[in-house]
Amino acid sequence: MKGLYLLIDALVFLGPLTRSFEPRIAFYSKWKKLLLATFFTMLIMIPWDIFFALEGYWGFNPDYLVDIYIYNLPIEEVLFFIVVPFSSYFIYEVMQLFFPINSTPKLMHNASILVGAFLIYASTQQTGMYTILIGMTLGAELILAGLWKVKWLKSFFRSYLIILIPFLFVNGLLTGSFLDNPIVWYSESEILGYRIFTIPVEDAFYGMEMMLIYTAVMQTKWRQKSFI
Repeated sequence: MKGLYLLIDALVFLGPLTRSFEPRIAFYSKWKKLLLATFFTMLIMIPWDIFFALEGYWGFNPDYLVDIYIYNLPIEEVLFFIVVPFSSYFIYEVMQLFFPINSTPKLMHNASILVGAFLIYASTQQTGMYTILIGMTLGAELILAGLWKVKWLKSFFRSYLIILIPFLFVNGLLTGSFLDNPIVWYSESEILGYRIFTIPVEDAFYGMEMMLIYTAVMQTKWRQKSFI
């Protein structure tokens, strides 16, 4: 089905977008920070995506694309880094609105540091580039979050657990669930080989890494003199 990936992007985006203008949520009022968070996320994640596609670590099935490319990435993949973080952070905001968590215990900060260190160590024992890069970078992010004692870490983990529910459906479709062939394919030599249904287990950590970047930008207290 031509355009299926684009349709998935649209459906992921439209739900939160249509609810963003509700007075209680007023997600639209954060548009400056949302743009900045999107920019930083794309600045970090898209070069990685381009490199991996060039090296053949993963790729895209043209049967599901609209044949518009930016460099070597289909337009749908570029839009992915706009709509998925936007929609995922919407869940964070809604959870904080109705069930606020305003602090993170020291134990969780210490656990974040330990888990981050373990991920870095474990990644050095692997051979697949996707596995290695995910372990190293996510591990570093978790260590920094723990060392900086960010107050929003507990609320982030809660929202991430909720995000995993739509993640299973969306990434399941992208990796071939319910389809004859995957929209996004992975080189088996660059991943561990463990999958959640059709989803490489690394994708769950990839999503966490992406959302840690996005949430960190959104939660930063910018000076009034800045353009935020």
